[in-house]
Amino acid sequence: MKNQTCLSGSPLLIALVILALPALAACGGGGQDGHASSQTASQKVQPAPSSTPAKAAAAVQPGTGQAVLAGVAYAPPAAWQDLGPSNMRVAQYRLPAVDGDGAPAEVNVFYFGPASGGGVDANLQRWIGQMVLPGGGDPASAAHRSTFTADGMAGHIVTLEGTYKSGGGPMMGGETKLLEGYRLVGVVLEGPEGSLFFKLTGPVATAKAMEAQLMPMMRGAKKAG
Repeated sequence: MKNQTCLSGSPLLIALVILALPALAACGGGGQDGHASSQTASQKVQPAPSSTPAKAAAAVQPGTGQAVLAGVAYAPPAAWQDLGPSNMRVAQYRLPAVDGDGAPAEVNVFYFGPASGGGVDANLQRWIGQMVLPGGGDPASAAHRSTFTADGMAGHIVTLEGTYKSGGGPMMGGETKLLEGYRLVGVVLEGPEGSLFFKLTGPVATAKAMEAQLMPMMRGAKKAG
């Protein structure tokens, strides 16, 4: 009993206990600090959410009337109906049919990432190949091609009228429909994060009305940020 009393009041023992307290606290797993450390470690091993550029939709900036996609800001006209993204289309817009036309015109927007999409000329040629001329003429010879620049970004345009081969076709699991009296306007804008592809199709009169709004929008596009 005497030895126990002596040891409990020993300055050396008290000093050893005080020195051991920080180590004991650091080893504790149930304290608040231990829980925070465990949570941080858990967060570090969580996989980062994947993002596929081709599926990124155009984000509308509140109060500005502008959409931002792949580093490009553009202002869709108020007359256009915003249909939102769908499948490979990151944005879709529609203009109601003008008098005399039986269908609306649409602008479909595609984005395949910084280094995807097949190149500018390949896409222009593919769009040209979706049109059939009366009498079986060569659509490539009849297509009108031009260029422009928007905020330092190169733009490429192709326009053509004829019969539009709509739909995915057998290889895409869809039926191809031949739509006579259509106009196609294809625009490729080489943006800072890769090319954007704007494809306008519709009956000639309605397509021309939508084209008259599309081209100022494209020429007024700017690099976002």
